[in-house]
Amino acid sequence: MTPLQGLICLVAAALMLVEVAALQSRFAFLVAGAATAVVALALVHGEAKRRGEGRGALLYAVGLLGAVGGYCYLALAPSGAISPQDEVIEWGQMDKRPLIFGYLGIAAFIAFHWLWVAVVQGSPAAARPSPAAASARWPVRVLGAIGIAGLAFCWIGLPALRGADAIGGDGLAKFYDVHSHVHLSALQQIRLGAIPYLEAQTQYGPGNQLLLGALTDFVHFSNHGFLAANLLLNVVCVIVFFIVVQQFLGFGWAAAGLVGWVLWPSPAQRIDLAGWAVLTRWVAIPILSLWLAWLLLGARSARGSWVAAMLAGALWGLGGFLSQENLSGGLLVLIFSLALLGPATGVSPKRLAGFAGLFVVAGGVTFMMLVSAFVGPSHLFEVVALANAKSSLVMAGVSNSIWSDNLGLQLAWNIVDGRLETDLRATGEFRNLILTYALLFLFLLALGLLAAFLGRRWKTADGPTREFCAKFAGVAVGAFVMHLFALLRSDTSHLAGPAFLLALFLLMLPVFFWRCLKPGRARTLLMVVSVAVIAEGAVSGRGEVERRGASLGSVWRESVAVLDLYGELRSHRGEVSDLAGLYSPLPRMQAAFRNHPDFAEVEEFFGLLRDRLAGRPVEMGAYRFDDLVAHPDTFYFLGGVRSLSGITSPKNSLWLRSEQEAWIARIAGMGRGCLFFDAASNRQLVDAWMRSVKPPQTMSIEPIAGRRDYGTLACKVGS
Repeated sequence: MTPLQGLICLVAAALMLVEVAALQSRFAFLVAGAATAVVALALVHGEAKRRGEGRGALLYAVGLLGAVGGYCYLALAPSGAISPQDEVIEWGQMDKRPLIFGYLGIAAFIAFHWLWVAVVQGSPAAARPSPAAASARWPVRVLGAIGIAGLAFCWIGLPALRGADAIGGDGLAKFYDVHSHVHLSALQQIRLGAIPYLEAQTQYGPGNQLLLGALTDFVHFSNHGFLAANLLLNVVCVIVFFIVVQQFLGFGWAAAGLVGWVLWPSPAQRIDLAGWAVLTRWVAIPILSLWLAWLLLGARSARGSWVAAMLAGALWGLGGFLSQENLSGGLLVLIFSLALLGPATGVSPKRLAGFAGLFVVAGGVTFMMLVSAFVGPSHLFEVVALANAKSSLVMAGVSNSIWSDNLGLQLAWNIVDGRLETDLRATGEFRNLILTYALLFLFLLALGLLAAFLGRRWKTADGPTREFCAKFAGVAVGAFVMHLFALLRSDTSHLAGPAFLLALFLLMLPVFFWRCLKPGRARTLLMVVSVAVIAEGAVSGRGEVERRGASLGSVWRESVAVLDLYGELRSHRGEVSDLAGLYSPLPRMQAAFRNHPDFAEVEEFFGLLRDRLAGRPVEMGAYRFDDLVAHPDTFYFLGGVRSLSGITSPKNSLWLRSEQEAWIARIAGMGRGCLFFDAASNRQLVDAWMRSVKPPQTMSIEPIAGRRDYGTLACKVGS
């Protein structure tokens, strides 16, 4: 493309941005944007024809203007997920689509540019590392896997598992938390006969719900047992992940990654947050990224490609069944892996398309089989719709913010007795805030340089350089995709949770700059910046590294203590649990719960409620019962009662006014069941329930009172 053609495309792209900012509707933008693009493409084609060139410049212009137009339509146009008449009644709204789609769009353009270069210049001959350099003999690989699994357990896993023996002191233990009750209330519904995921709704995916339910039953169905099960699952995810890293990247990089996990935000910081930090939500994404890079650029990439594509697709389908994050993130990994790494393989576009097709088909079949087996084949579309409903709202900005953690910056400037006195104070996680948004530029820079190396120097590079580049490619693509989830919910927790590959990316970056860039000032500057990032992480995380290193001397004693604790929890399985037993089956843990000022009232209330219900389902219309049962989630879990709607976390599930109205209409339309409410309950829900009775059906209304007036139970009677 000539400079004049590039200028034409640049002007047209700028006009599109102006048009979408000035116009108020998508239709108006489509008309104006299409006209701008047609004129620009005609000018590019005319210039190419005058110079006697082919269609390469025109195709490039189509891709460029199409990307800009798509960005404008998706990111800047009004949200399709939230209508102008609707209202966000829970959480907040901050439309991040310009940031999210800009982040993805720039990376997509990088991939498109090098795809276009490969098509114009012709696919290069395949150049791969030698098999001898790419893989060790199987005994060495097995020993490496065992060694890194042991290190991961001692360094990350065991300190986390020790948290299962958490004593609350005078207060409730940290596991008594709404994040846990979101899961436990739904798991209680399944125990009472609800369809998983649909009649026991959760935002964490059907597979995660079923897996956590099985593990909680395996340990003990209680708040304490859920924490222990969650920790066990997360530790298994960590060990499996580092075994995969060792197999694809080597023992050295896997060990470096373990150290890096305590230097920068990583799942190690959220592994014990029972509830939302379920590592199976993301773990399939980094594994797929490393696997696809090995398949496309590794020494054995030419062998059994169709089998490998189907196996990788099956992993994607399994991950998608576990969570929606794996589903969307895994698909992005496939797209960017093929687009960025595909041209360097020397494989024809037709074969790459076939690989992608097999991957998607195998993943889709795996997903459908798992949903059909565990939720039911008739509920397949309901599962997909429920998964997409919340993800589309998150993409539209619901529940998002620029940074959810509290931050503070205070500057005092005074002149006292003729002298200037200043005081600067900062509070909060400014380091993580800066890291979150600085990584945008670092990831895009790394992807651009990686694509340039693969497009220009891959074929002529020596074997060790290609081998390292193939490893870095998998890390870079996976870390880039997973950072998207940190941008959607920006705070320290959501930065750390999906950051499986962040530490490896930062540690490998200076090596990539040194080995894959030509000598010069640019390389020197990038080396200095990347080494400075590592040095800052080493200084910040030095204390944590020393603490974990010192604890390695007590590995055996701590492991025995953890085994004893899990054995003690499991020894109470099958026992009929009272209210305190649902908190923890261990008597020594129950004191803080039993001694809570509201315990006696809660115990009395649940006994009275179950007697009145006589097995009928009930909807909790009161948001807060007392300080011990502060959320509906806790009510359904401790009360052991069946929900009418299946939405046991209304304050964590209902985001829009239209969703709340649909929830109320669904409850009111039930032909049987009860509603519990008090003076502070949602009046729209109570009124709709009372009006929903039509003769010959009647409404039985009775107060529930004991130590105090707890509220009112209204049940439909007759038919």
